[in-house]
Amino acid sequence: MAGDFVSYLQMPFCTNCGSEVPPNASFCGHCGVAQPRAGAYRAPVNAAGPFDHISQRTASILCYIPIFGVIPAIIILASHRFRGNAIVRFNAFQSVYLFVAWLIVSTAIPIFEVMGGGLEHLMLSLLKVVFFVCWIVLLVKASQEQQLHLPIIGDLAARSTSEQL
Repeated sequence: MAGDFVSYLQMPFCTNCGSEVPPNASFCGHCGVAQPRAGAYRAPVNAAGPFDHISQRTASILCYIPIFGVIPAIIILASHRFRGNAIVRFNAFQSVYLFVAWLIVSTAIPIFEVMGGGLEHLMLSLLKVVFFVCWIVLLVKASQEQQLHLPIIGDLAARSTSEQL
């Protein structure tokens, strides 16, 4: 019984009408369409990845798009294309760490803010502007193919890059 199932799996079917055809048949006996030869099967070509055709410069620029650049940065860190490229990985790590710092300033710190503190609100707003300007400066530096190490975040990114290589 198991042998019947195996022979059924090995029996080829017509590529046009789906009826069974003998293994060595060149044409379907039911519809007459030519059948591919045994061994003529070609494996599908691997599709190009999202970062196969972009340059190091473009990948670095994508990492520093304000606020939303963390998405391509994470994808770049996970991709095989830039796994050995220290410059792109540094920019991606620095972008992720800058985003995390911005997230902390935007959400966590206002929770601890004292009610009615106008000065604290002004300082937080100023700090958010500093983060945004920082993203723009890093974007410009990446477009000029220059690296800019931020004081604390850059050191973390350099350490993460060296550990990953």
